[in-house]
Amino acid sequence: MAAGCSKTFASKYDEELHYDLEYEEYCKNFEFSNSSTCWICNGYYGPSYGEPLCGTCHAFIFPNHPEGAAEDLVTQMSDDEDSGNDEPPENGSEAKDRSDEDPDDDERERPRPSAPRNLGQYLDMLSQPRESDESQQKICDMPVEVLLAIFGHLDDLSLWNASEVCKQWKRILEVHIPQLMWKKYTKERWPLFQQISTIPNWLHMYGALMNSCFCRTCLLQMALKTPMRGRMNHIRANRLRSDIRSLDRDATEGIDAVALDNQLFHWQASILGPAGSPYEGGKFFLYIVIPPSYPMLPPQVRFLTKIVHPNVSRHGDVGIDIIQHNWSLALTISKLLLSVQSLLTDPYTQICMEPELGRMYENDRLRFEALARSWTWKYAMYEVLPPLDGLT
Repeated sequence: MAAGCSKTFASKYDEELHYDLEYEEYCKNFEFSNSSTCWICNGYYGPSYGEPLCGTCHAFIFPNHPEGAAEDLVTQMSDDEDSGNDEPPENGSEAKDRSDEDPDDDERERPRPSAPRNLGQYLDMLSQPRESDESQQKICDMPVEVLLAIFGHLDDLSLWNASEVCKQWKRILEVHIPQLMWKKYTKERWPLFQQISTIPNWLHMYGALMNSCFCRTCLLQMALKTPMRGRMNHIRANRLRSDIRSLDRDATEGIDAVALDNQLFHWQASILGPAGSPYEGGKFFLYIVIPPSYPMLPPQVRFLTKIVHPNVSRHGDVGIDIIQHNWSLALTISKLLLSVQSLLTDPYTQICMEPELGRMYENDRLRFEALARSWTWKYAMYEVLPPLDGLT
């Protein structure tokens, strides 16, 4: 009798172990369907080079500036009636960097990232095919002194891309660029990132955060902070002033947002995964673009951090009703972020940004939750689990 129970238990344990290994293997190898080409044009407008959208589709659907920016409407906060307490925060990155700068660090500032190409430039590129260049194979043979001179003209985003080219370049950048500078770059690009644990290598942390994003073109757009010129939009200014106050006054646990430019067009936000969900423990960064006609039109909201969710596209776009169809003037940025956080607990699968994830959620909940939890651990927990050296 005891032997039979033991055999039954062992058999059940083997089945559960096989089941867990099957889930682990599935999560490791999961890819969206049609993930090798642009998911909008299916490669018609050119290769996407590992990005969810090709350059042409991204420039057409997500232009460099918010919709309506051509009207030259600009928000400028005025302090003619206030004591200054209601002024918007300084450039989100600069305000948070000053306290962390080392006065002994005299390295000059890096150039700012260049703007993403516009639609016309991408169309010109399509009409002029690239020519093969055999000299690229010899680029790693260049002397270190020459490489350092070239690297000196690159911004931090380009430097990190250079570190991804080969191990030699990565070692050169690790040796010749201080960790303090990579720490500064990380906090500039991710002002809401909090250092909770010891970070052994800030270059690896910078790279891990970059690789955790859906779209690098959005990262480049988020890095642009050049103010736009034009006449003042007082309605937008007053509303954003109120939104900033509400973010401080009605601060909800796990929700934060900061403006990245003085004109308050570009914002970065963060939400914590709700307890009891497969996203629990993760911190997800979002990119918010405030249009010039806000609050008459809703903001654009995209996940920067990769996440598996039926209502989030592989580009990071959020399919939520209050943004797409039922925007209300009563909604604020904090309420919008709260709705996005609630969506993580209760996905809406009747209309999905990613239908295959919606079907998985409805038909195989355990597999969906295992996959979502796996991506959370992989991409959204760098504050508490820094990347190991060389593993980003």
